[in-house]
Order: sequence, then structure tokens, then C-alpha cells
Amino acid sequence: MAKIVKLIVAACVVVAAHAYGAMAAPAEESPSVRPAFEHVHALAFDTGGRTVWLGAHTGFFRSENGGMSWSKVGLPVGHNGPDVMGVSPHPRDAAVLYVATHEAGVLKTTDGGRTWAAVNNGLGGLDVHGLAIDPNAPDKLHALVRDKGDGVYRTTNGGQKWVRVDDGPGGETKVLTSVNLATGMGGIYLYAGTAAGLQRDPDCF
Repeated sequence: MAKIVKLIVAACVVVAAHAYGAMAAPAEESPSVRPAFEHVHALAFDTGGRTVWLGAHTGFFRSENGGMSWSKVGLPVGHNGPDVMGVSPHPRDAAVLYVATHEAGVLKTTDGGRTWAAVNNGLGGLDVHGLAIDPNAPDKLHALVRDKGDGVYRTTNGGQKWVRVDDGPGGETKVLTSVNLATGMGGIYLYAGTAAGLQRDPDCF
């Protein structure tokens, strides 16, 4: 129950704060004591609780000291400040992290953020407003795509291939998360924080 409460609280914090090809690209970081956070969309800890990841309208940031200072993380999107809509760390491997962006789809790192690769095969569009990782099966994620190709997409192999599974919740989605509550149908619930409120559905909408 404590894990469930923690996940829901984290989702509420994110909502209140207002996340081509698969070639790896190096991530350049620039240290900053007071970065300009505009419209914070996502906030997450790695599995060890040492690194804080923050996704905002002005880019992607990390802190190794509990938020006292931040470094901007370079992502391979063609410009300096991608709009990061969602952050989904692997629940057991701190080196693996997924981010959802407003213009470049889903990006993945397997080395703690040093290099990144786009994992968009099968996605109908690159405007991803929500990203949720299954805490029981971390290779399974859901991505919420808006605008072109809108809907909920699922991968069961860590982003190698996505398949559209649902139209998704109505309204603008602020955050998407998988919560470890059994549905009684062999899965767990997917929650969406939207402009109209909180919605949930077993696995998809």
C-alpha cells in the first residue's frame, strides 16, 4: 500500500508542477545552480534514490544532491531545449531510463544518461504526452500520443516495437503512470491525470 500511495503522490506532484531512427547519441551536460524551469511536466528518482530527473518545457535536468544543484542533460533532438513530457525510470536498473518528448517521441538510455537512442518504431506520432512503465514487467510500457496518430501505444520489449491498443483518455493528459494495483484480470491499473481529473483503466483506456 505504501508503494501505491508513493506512486499516486508522485503523479499528483507532476500534475501540480505544470514529460528518427535508433542510433545512440552522446548526451552533453551543462551544470547550473539555478536552471530556468518552465512548466515542469515530470519528476522521478532512479531506483537507488540518488538521482533526481526533471522534465520541463525548457529541457531535461538531473540532480545528484537532492535538488541543490542541477545539470541540463543533452538529448538527441536537434536543438538545445526539448519539451520533456514524461520520465520513466526502470524500477530495478538505475542505468535504464525512458523519456517522453513533445517533438521527438520516446528516448531511452541504458547507461545512466550518457547516451540516448530514439525508440519510436510503431508509434503513430512523435508528440508523446505520457509514459508509464510497468513496475512488475519493466519491458512493458504505455505511451500516450497526441495530435498525429493519437492513442495509447504499448511495448512489451523495452521500446523495440510499439502497438496501438486504445484511443486513450479524453482531455489533455498531464501524466500517465502504472500503479501496482491488481485488476483481477491478470494486470494492473493504468492511471492518467488529465485536465478533466484523474482517470484509471486496467492496462489501457
